[in-house]
Amino acid sequence: MRIELVGRRPLLRRLCPVEPENGSLVLDSRRLTFASPLDLAAIVSLARAAGSRGEKVRLITPRDHNVASYLERLDVISSLPPGTDVVGELPGGPRMDLPDRLLEVTHLTPGGADRLGERMGRMLTRHYGDLGRRYFAGVGELIDNAISHGWSGVGAFVAAQVYTGATSGLPGIEFAVCDTGIGVRAHLGHNVADDILVDDVAALETALEPGVTGTREERGHGLNDLWRAVPKGGLARLQLRSGKGLASVVGRGDSRRPTCVSADVDVAGTWASLRVHPY
Repeated sequence: MRIELVGRRPLLRRLCPVEPENGSLVLDSRRLTFASPLDLAAIVSLARAAGSRGEKVRLITPRDHNVASYLERLDVISSLPPGTDVVGELPGGPRMDLPDRLLEVTHLTPGGADRLGERMGRMLTRHYGDLGRRYFAGVGELIDNAISHGWSGVGAFVAAQVYTGATSGLPGIEFAVCDTGIGVRAHLGHNVADDILVDDVAALETALEPGVTGTREERGHGLNDLWRAVPKGGLARLQLRSGKGLASVVGRGDSRRPTCVSADVDVAGTWASLRVHPY
């Protein structure tokens, strides 16, 4: 499979140029102009999953020097599977550590979830105090979902950034987790009738309903838990990809506006991105 990563936030968009390519995965990022945390984590997730299947993996680096540097700085390159063919220039050079603003692509494991949560908690509360604790409630839900429902031999990958607003004028936080598990449709199939989950779009619509969960344990209400805390602390946007479904939910206060559509890239597992901007 060949995926062209074009423009800004390409893997958060519905349409992404994809071509079949037998026995290999080619991630062509030459025309990439901005990568979100989800793009970063998804690149690694796609590559590691393909590598685990024995496929050849190739990453073509961005033409934009700053974007290529960002991929390198956020540990995308170093997290690719061994033997990946990296084509193009990488800036290299000294690395500026920004632990209070950046979470590099990180392999999420059950044993490391608490440590990751502590780091994210420090990042968010340092910048937003009590409001950051609300944001962390949403981040914690996504981490828990990936560990509890999306686990596989390949694992899951996370990335995050705190935006100060110094250059964009739009402060906020962005967190992403990409797992390689069974996906939303198969997971909900444990508890939900098959005639409801006719495709991946229907599965995502169902997953966002209050009280829906794919587990028989009485310990939560699925993705709906996100909205009990996060939107009250700002304008929130949750985006999910699983299979060929793409869901986007915009929340503000008690208002939510969900949309679910079909997408080009067939995602094995579940990708989730949470963006929150304070009022």
